[in-house]
Amino acid sequence: MVFAIGQLTSAIHLEHVSWLEIFSFIIANITLWVIWINEVFYYEKYGDSRRIDFFSVITLMFFLGNLAFELNMDSRFWLETTGGASYFNWLLIACYCVIIIQYFLKGRHLGFNRDMKVSMGLLGIYILSVLPFALGLFAGNIWVVGIYFLPLILPRIANYYLYRGVKSETNFPHALERSQLVTILTFGEAVIAIISTYPLSSSLYQGALLFFAMAALFMFYMAQTFVGINHHQEANVTPLFYFHVLIFLGVNSFTVGLEFLADHHHVNLGLWFFITGVVLFSIGTLMTSTYNQSIYLLKKKHYLVFGVGILLFIIIGFLIGAHILPLSIHTIIMVTLGSRYYFMIRRHARERNNIPHPDPKLNLRDFS
Repeated sequence: MVFAIGQLTSAIHLEHVSWLEIFSFIIANITLWVIWINEVFYYEKYGDSRRIDFFSVITLMFFLGNLAFELNMDSRFWLETTGGASYFNWLLIACYCVIIIQYFLKGRHLGFNRDMKVSMGLLGIYILSVLPFALGLFAGNIWVVGIYFLPLILPRIANYYLYRGVKSETNFPHALERSQLVTILTFGEAVIAIISTYPLSSSLYQGALLFFAMAALFMFYMAQTFVGINHHQEANVTPLFYFHVLIFLGVNSFTVGLEFLADHHHVNLGLWFFITGVVLFSIGTLMTSTYNQSIYLLKKKHYLVFGVGILLFIIIGFLIGAHILPLSIHTIIMVTLGSRYYFMIRRHARERNNIPHPDPKLNLRDFS
């Protein structure tokens, strides 16, 4: 997955980047996320580290790595040719097939329940949806390529019609941990991008300021998901994964943006990627607050304040333009203010409910 994320952010570095290439970037983000999440769903419910689980995961890693190697954001790759796109889709089908085999082998061992059948059916639909591309029957177009959004839509429909009133079998703490892991890996790619694009030897202040801007985003995310969320609850994790789609796309857009800001050919586009990435990330992180402990749930007035803050970030960011020094300082200030406001909400909630503030000197591992 680390290699895949690296390929994801580097593949869009093209001579010409139009809205079609940006659309391809979004699709690639969603594709990688869907593979990751479907494997997470399997492991949370049925994975028991048997030998077949190890071998199947290794096989999935092999196909995913090769799929990442084939990532190409050039719209001509999808719209004018079928060769490269065909190979990409065969690898995507192979990834889905591995997960289906995992469910099938587990079903033979434990017996097939409804959840296994639904999961295998959905994966089968995903395979059928991209099979025409893999067979080279036709090249993609802007409407047909939208089929890659199907794995985001169908599970929501299936949950509504097939799982209403059914107790979730998903391990919430593990689901949150997996979501945090892929987010941390994505931030790791941002770190690499900052250091390689703005090394201290040639860019003393730019790299440092962008690094602290990235760190401010990371601290806001960890404050919400590590400290704010109730880790001991039983809840439907599907919304959590949807929220992390925005977070995943946001961090990757932020990474592409800071790289483009150093490229005079794409500097204006870099500003759009940078600001959009921060906004998507912030919205996704705030949406995870629906899983907070009851006393820490955000109210409408809190969302309104955060919304105004995000709007100010957008307006001031575009007024600043593609100037790294003021833009990075602006990002650090706005994200830090958001974090301080978030902790102020928590402090007031404890005081209203006569709950003592946590003492960090006790080194308790539950900071809620």
